[in-house]
Amino acid sequence: MAWKVLVTARAFWVSGQASQSALIDAGCEVVWSSKAGPLPVDDLIIALDGCDAVIGSSDPYNAAVFAACPKLKVVSRCGVGTDSVDMSAATAAGIIATNTPGAMAEGVADYTIGLMLAVCRSIPAANEMMRSGGWGELPGASVFRKTLGLVGVGRIGQSVALRARGFCMRVIAFDPLQAASGTAPSDIEFVDLDTLLAESDFISLHAPATADTVGMFNTRAFAKMKTTAFLINTARGALINEADLIEALDAGTIAGAALDVYAQEPLPADHPLRYAKRCVLSPHNAFNALESTQEMSWQSEANVLDLMRGVRPANVCNPEVLSNPVLRMAPPSV
Repeated sequence: MAWKVLVTARAFWVSGQASQSALIDAGCEVVWSSKAGPLPVDDLIIALDGCDAVIGSSDPYNAAVFAACPKLKVVSRCGVGTDSVDMSAATAAGIIATNTPGAMAEGVADYTIGLMLAVCRSIPAANEMMRSGGWGELPGASVFRKTLGLVGVGRIGQSVALRARGFCMRVIAFDPLQAASGTAPSDIEFVDLDTLLAESDFISLHAPATADTVGMFNTRAFAKMKTTAFLINTARGALINEADLIEALDAGTIAGAALDVYAQEPLPADHPLRYAKRCVLSPHNAFNALESTQEMSWQSEANVLDLMRGVRPANVCNPEVLSNPVLRMAPPSV
């Protein structure tokens, strides 16, 4: 039996035409939320009425949503991050969660380097000056032969490191799991966090939001950074204590920051970060290269179709649910 599939992910709306056609050709009924996600819980529950699966934005998939949507079987995140999905609640409810790892790695890595250059060379300020009729000099800093510190060296972090080598940068990293695995490129030098903070000219964040990483960049961390260092975040806003960052920028504790992600999204119109000194902001757009969003759409659609057809996809985020007797569908084959 074909499924009813809700789409809340803006990337799928914009770039998923081929994937939508694949769902329809497979007999699925594709429905669209009234606006792109992330949706509030109440709106999400209404939109999910009667749906078997959702191709989701970073909507709040939690126990209340699962209890209110008894037909829901699959949350297919159109993206790599799963911190908006309560995995324990999904597993307890018998719901399979999937994501699209690797789909956006190259796009985010490109954007990370772009933010690095934008903030250290004041490119947005130069553009604003020219468009307002001005002319002047804006001194900056070079990236060539500088030290780049990566916090997290999964697919995206490794892709950033590859690009940094083109600038002859020294690449150091803090990622205990990757360091222990021995699978990262050999020219990435693993160090402890304090060493990374002290030696990096640029620090780029590529870690998930976990109990160990939330708020890890705070007043204490900024005090250990060089006063000439720049912080770039294309990972998760929760990694940074935003109030502490604003204080560090105001005081000149660090040279600048470039942010694409925030603790609250969308960022409120009156948020103090919008007025922070030496801070480049963008609206969670690092993933948004056409090639990346098409791949995200395809992977999220394929995850749904595989499960609808009884096949286990490669990217199940809570595999323990497959042995749960309350699984809301027949267990998929390997």
